Amino acid sequence: MVKIERRENENENSEYTLTQKIIKTIFLVLTWAMIGLYTEISGITQKDLIIKTNSDYELVSRAISGRSFGYFIGSFIGGPLVDKLGNYCDLMIAISLDGAAIATIIAPYSSNVGMLGVLLVIGGTFEGVINIAGQKLILNLWKRKATGPLHILHFGFGMGSFIVPQIANPFLAVLAPSVDITNVSSINGTKSPFVIDPVTVTAITTNKTTTAIFLKKSKIESAYLIVSIIVASLSVVFFLYQFCNRTTVYAHVHVPGEVKESNFRKAVKLVDPATCADGNRCFGVQIFLLIFLYFFNAVGGERMYSKFIRSYAIDKHNFSGDDGSLINTTFWICFAIGRLTGLLTGRFIPVRILIVIEASGVLVTAILLEIFARENDLALWVLTCPMGFFLSQLFPTGIGWGDFHVEFTGIAITFALMGGALGGVSYLWVLGYLYEYQGYDMFLHQLVFYGGCMMFFTIIMTIVGIKHGGRFERDTEGHADENAIELDELDEDITCINDEA
Repeated sequence: MVKIERRENENENSEYTLTQKIIKTIFLVLTWAMIGLYTEISGITQKDLIIKTNSDYELVSRAISGRSFGYFIGSFIGGPLVDKLGNYCDLMIAISLDGAAIATIIAPYSSNVGMLGVLLVIGGTFEGVINIAGQKLILNLWKRKATGPLHILHFGFGMGSFIVPQIANPFLAVLAPSVDITNVSSINGTKSPFVIDPVTVTAITTNKTTTAIFLKKSKIESAYLIVSIIVASLSVVFFLYQFCNRTTVYAHVHVPGEVKESNFRKAVKLVDPATCADGNRCFGVQIFLLIFLYFFNAVGGERMYSKFIRSYAIDKHNFSGDDGSLINTTFWICFAIGRLTGLLTGRFIPVRILIVIEASGVLVTAILLEIFARENDLALWVLTCPMGFFLSQLFPTGIGWGDFHVEFTGIAITFALMGGALGGVSYLWVLGYLYEYQGYDMFLHQLVFYGGCMMFFTIIMTIVGIKHGGRFERDTEGHADENAIELDELDEDITCINDEA
């Protein structure tokens, strides 16, 4: 007797109308906005976290990179979860949003960088799970038309990221004029180099036995609380999707006597690159490796710029705290515009051309920043705009490029996100050390290095992609070959009938 096993929500595109697809895509975009809120608040509050934890740029950069460690863990967990329990992607997103909100509430109360790092690891872990589950939902909803929706999805991240500086800014510490919290002299009677207005001030001592003065105490706990409430509120929508909108979409037929695979063989098949590449293991390995290296640099550069642009503007260009927050907001506005623009560019420009344009834009902007923005405030303002614009499109275009060449399963997305996670850790650790001990201009030097790496790996990806072609093209060719064989067989049958006649 044939046994029927029903599975839910696996091929959602067959059950959702166009209107329902659009509505669910909007909620997923808002989910990415929540990721932008709770992950990027650490960048705008970096100087306050140094104050709270009594540390310096190097140590706080390592703590902030904890998000990328968690991202790695979440990606490692999320891929198999999504492939094995694809029916519960909505539930995964809902639980992860609530978990991230809890970690965010606690983070500003950390008295040392170790505890701060642990909480950011937890937040990053939930981010990794959300990323894989959400992108798999988008890919299932839109199939070969997913490039544009992917850019819109990641537009949400930019939207949340440029809102969060405005949420946090009223609660940031206001330093006394010309005070650098990591390089000041002790205040001791007439030895103090500072002239303080007759207002209430607060002094702190860093682990370098130096003293910093600020006119307004940091109250970032309130900003983190506001962000957490907003993030947790969206989880209700995905609980409703999971438990109130369940549909059975297809049946899998088990034939009696079928040999069951061992768990080990199932696990091997799950992570085998050949599974995503129509059985071509060599091609699958090439794509997975290139995707890993591409995202290592793409995400690493994004984290580097977003976390350090405010600090660099204040430390090197002597921006005020408000102006530093404003240039950070400007970056995220251009970042969001870039991802919104990706809806059109992804629709009209082939993904293999688009990825080269974006990498070239990043490299050229990094070189211009190195040449003109080291001493010129206006150049820093102006060039931050194209940097945000081009950086924003690297991630969704990379996912679109990968899905164009192989089937992007949960494991494939995991490879991409694990590369991004390690890149985020590496770039922040290296820049944190160089920025603290080699000078502020190391920020621009490392940007040029990053742009060169992006261009190099993009060229390699383009060559490999052109050589093998896209998977949809291969599917078309495969169907054409099958039709040709059927026609040949039909011709032979007709010839045989004529001969017999």
